[in-house]
Amino acid sequence: MVRFCVAALLVVLAWLTPGSALAASRPPLLAQAPAAVTATDIPTFAKAYQAVQTLRMKAENDMVKAVEAEGLSIDRFNAIAETQIDGAAESPDDMAKIAQRAKFSKQENKQFKTAVDHIIAIRQATENEMELAIEAEGLSIDAFNTLLEQAADDTDLQRQISDAIVKQTLTKPAPES
Repeated sequence: MVRFCVAALLVVLAWLTPGSALAASRPPLLAQAPAAVTATDIPTFAKAYQAVQTLRMKAENDMVKAVEAEGLSIDRFNAIAETQIDGAAESPDDMAKIAQRAKFSKQENKQFKTAVDHIIAIRQATENEMELAIEAEGLSIDAFNTLLEQAADDTDLQRQISDAIVKQTLTKPAPES
């Protein structure tokens, strides 16, 4: 259920793509050579990445709750959202399907707009929390995004980050019962 809501929200609100913490809120790095990744960068990045992902998942759940609190199902929210996206239809069949789903009442339109307002607020708050979480680990936002971009194209770096996440997860103390 979360997956369907988030899919629409990603397009409608330009929400953070999985793993790209703040790429949407930061300008791209122009023609800069990637900085060398040090042995200490990877565990630090891995810890910050985990914090960002935890915040992202919480935000996604909060977005689902915001939609449902307005009285819309996730499927209905997505159907309305699809009508708001330019170019959502790729064929005449798609256009017919969207037109069929586009039949929504003024009440549903009001519910949709209110839900979107809540979602935008959740997204903005989450982005701020993500920035703080990254900086709390001792990384700048630019350094985090640079490492994230490098990892996107470097399978060895991806493996090293994944290994660091696993290691950190395994060394965390078990929650007390």
